[in-house]
Formats: sequence, structure tokens, C-alpha cells
Amino acid sequence: MGISPFKIIKKIKDTKPRKSIVIAIIVMIGLFTTINLLKIKDGIIVFNELIPKVESLNEYEIEATFYEDEKIIEGTEKITYVNKSSNNIKSVYFHIYPNVFKSKETVPFEEEEIDLAYIDGFEPGYIDIASVKSTKGDLSFLIIGKGNSVLKVNLDEELEPGDKTKIYIDFMLKIPPSNGRFGFGRNTINLGNWYPIAAMLDESGWNLEPYHPIGDPFFSDVANYRVIITIDQSYVVASTGDLIKKENIGGKYRWTFEVKKVRDFAMIASNKYKIIEDEIDDILVRSYYFEDESAELSLKAAKDSLGIFNKIFGKYPYRHFSVAASDFFIGGMEYPKLVFIDEGMYRGNDEILEYIIVHETAHQWWYGLVGNNEIEEAWLDEALTEYSTLLYYENKYGEDRKDKIYKKMILGVYNLYRHFNEIENETILKSLGDFKNSREYQALVYCKGAMFLQCLREELGDEIFFNALKVYFDKYKYKNATTEDFMKICEIVSDRELKDIFDKWLKDVNE
Repeated sequence: MGISPFKIIKKIKDTKPRKSIVIAIIVMIGLFTTINLLKIKDGIIVFNELIPKVESLNEYEIEATFYEDEKIIEGTEKITYVNKSSNNIKSVYFHIYPNVFKSKETVPFEEEEIDLAYIDGFEPGYIDIASVKSTKGDLSFLIIGKGNSVLKVNLDEELEPGDKTKIYIDFMLKIPPSNGRFGFGRNTINLGNWYPIAAMLDESGWNLEPYHPIGDPFFSDVANYRVIITIDQSYVVASTGDLIKKENIGGKYRWTFEVKKVRDFAMIASNKYKIIEDEIDDILVRSYYFEDESAELSLKAAKDSLGIFNKIFGKYPYRHFSVAASDFFIGGMEYPKLVFIDEGMYRGNDEILEYIIVHETAHQWWYGLVGNNEIEEAWLDEALTEYSTLLYYENKYGEDRKDKIYKKMILGVYNLYRHFNEIENETILKSLGDFKNSREYQALVYCKGAMFLQCLREELGDEIFFNALKVYFDKYKYKNATTEDFMKICEIVSDRELKDIFDKWLKDVNE
């Protein structure tokens, strides 16, 4: 049923707007897309016309076959691409991240990390694009960018705003022996950032940033996926998608996954996996592991954090969530509905394992549901995620435990870096390429970013601070937000101007 455009003009009788009424009205914003807030002054809240928009998402249909001996995947991908811009477009750009693994000079690791990533020595990985077609025939294409990591596809005719086109890509994937997001180790095959994914097109143009070795250099819209992978029967596959069917085909299993409204699709496979599972708030939570050590802890940490974040931020909308032990030396990595956790953590310090699992689970809200440009504004998901991890400890174990974790994992790491390193400026809000190294990135984006959120909470008070997080989540879930968006929500909910405090912390601007 359609809804006619209308205006909301709300006169609040109290001298000052009651926060509960303000929140209720702001939450309504999430139902609409074209909104300009005019003012909140003297108890009057006025919005421009609210025009409901029919949602139209990109769709990916991928069918792939894994060949174990060669560590190769042959695949076909059909993309239904929607032009969400206001201009006609002649080309569509895709990130083809696997190509950066082709040489040591372009791999997404810092120099001191390469031996950790390639414990058995470097071998290349890459993606070969065999053909690109439309429903009318072959399309010309060009592979460009640092590490040949961008695929430019020239359309057979201009695509007008709001229109769709179908693009078919045949590809071959060579998986490298890398213990990272994309690669294989002694236990797992990690398929993160593995297929051609449409680059973001916004008011600044196409976002074609390279695969930086620091941070998580990704930026994408939510989309719908149907992914089919054929793999040897000995393997168990954990995935972003919901398992629709599993077919026995000549000694192999054909796994079919489907999922709607996620901003990426990852898989991880192992012929050594054991699985335990549980439920919370009607969400099936799975833990994929190798040995019994810490298996129960990993499941409980994931389950408890989902329950806590559901209450604090808003309900996790998917049917399942998986935590998978993997050959992944960096600690943990978030993907929608699936996180990779370094398998070595399961045999080490339980406190660190719990912390990492909770952090990656919090990313389901900050990055997974509320997206952002992780290259230009990495703090927005990482600092919120790091602070959410502290909120888990506060809600599960109490204020004292939260304070101890804050001093150890946030203040301790930040001060340690500052003690041994000179920081020319402490700007948090800057591009990944502007950080000296991953240690500075962690000290500023994770730690100082979490310190800022603690300061913001103290400045606003708990009621306003947590209401702001709920409103921010509700308005921007399934969308991409900016620092400016987050600040505006905080200002609206608190009825205060906050630019000075945001600039002081994020841009290192002195008052």
C-alpha cells in the first residue's frame, strides 16, 4: 500500500520538548529516505515532506566450484545492478580485491606481517576475469587501479537513474596460502572479499580506494545474495547466507545459501570443523571450532553479546550468527552474520578470546547494519564497536569490570603507544592512508575513539547517550552513515550543539 507524501509538524506543549516525544518522532525518520530536518526550537519540530521510497537493492547470484588440489575456484556471477545516482552512467566499477595478492608489493599486509600471513612462504593469489556480458552480448572491460584491483565494465547503453541492468561475469579464483581474509591455511579456506563487488557511487563519484594494509578498507551498500558453492564432502562451510539446501553431487556437496540486505558475503570452509550451537532472542548462534578448548566460551560470548546489544542498540534482524575459528593471524574479522577468529586464540588467554569475539559481534551493528566508509571514516564503526565491547562487560559483569577493561584495553594501549612513539597530531578522523602504521591506527581509531565516546557519554548523561545510539541505529540500519550524521543525531536527541567536542576529539582541534 502506498503512502502519500505528508508533513509532520508537531507542537509540544511543554516549555521544553520531552525527550521521549523527540525520540519517538526521530525514530519515525527511519521509515523514510528523503528528509531534511528544519528545526527543533521552542518545542516545535518540523520536517520537510517525507517521501517514501521503494527499496531497490543490487542482487548477486554466484555459482562456484572449489578444486582442492589446485586451490582454485571457478565461478559465474550475475549482478543485477541498480543506478542509485541522479545521473546517467556509462560504466560500472567493481572491486576485485583478490588481485592484490598477486605480488608481495601489493599484498594488504605491512612488511612485518608478511611472514605471519605466509608461514609456508609466499605464493600468489588472484582473480582472472574470463568474460563480462550483458543480456545483449559481450561487454568491454578494463582492469585498473593499484594491484589491478578494480574492474571497469562498459555498459552497452547508458543506465538512467533508478534503472537496472544485468551483468554476467565468468571468473577463476586462485586462493593464496595466506592466513588472512582471503587465503588458505592448515585448517581453513577463508573467502572474505573474494568476488567482484560493485564499488560505491556517491555524490563524490566512484569510490575506488585501493586495498590498504591498515584497517578494513571497504565501503559497500547492502544487497541481496544467492551463493552456490560445490566443494568436497569432507568440508563444512560457514557462511553469511542462510543454508537453503545441501545436495550430494558425485562425491561433493552443493551448498546453496541465500540472504537479503547484507553489505558483503563471506564464507569459510574446513574439513576439521566441529559445531556447537544455541539460541538467544530467536537467533541461532553457531560456534565452529577444532578442539574442545574454549568452544563453550566462544559460543557463550557470542550469544551473550548478541543479547546485550539487542537491548542496548536495537534488534539484530537476521536468523543466525556464526563465529568461526580460522587460520587468521590478525585476531578477528567481521563479515555480516559471520566472523573469523584466529584459531590460536582458542588455546590461549580466555579473556582475550572473549574480548575479540564480543568486539567482532558488535560489528554486526556498526559496519554490518549501520555502514560507513571504512577508508575515510574508520573511527565511526571501530570506535563504536570498541566502546560497545566495554558496554558488554558493564552489562554482563558490572561497572568495576568495565572500568578495569577500559583501563587495560583502551587507556593502557593508547598510553603505551604514546610513551614509545611521538604522534605529530592525534587526528582520529582521517583516511587510512594518512596513518603511519597499524599501531598508530589502533591507538587513535580504536582507543582514543572509545575514549571520546566515554567522554561523550559523561557529557550527555546515560539516558540521552543511549537514546542517541538507538536512534542512530534505527535511522541508518541498512544504510551508510557519516560522522556528520552521527553528530546530528546526538545533537537532536540532546538538544545541544556538539560540534566543538566532536572537533576537539576527532580532528584534534583545540578549544
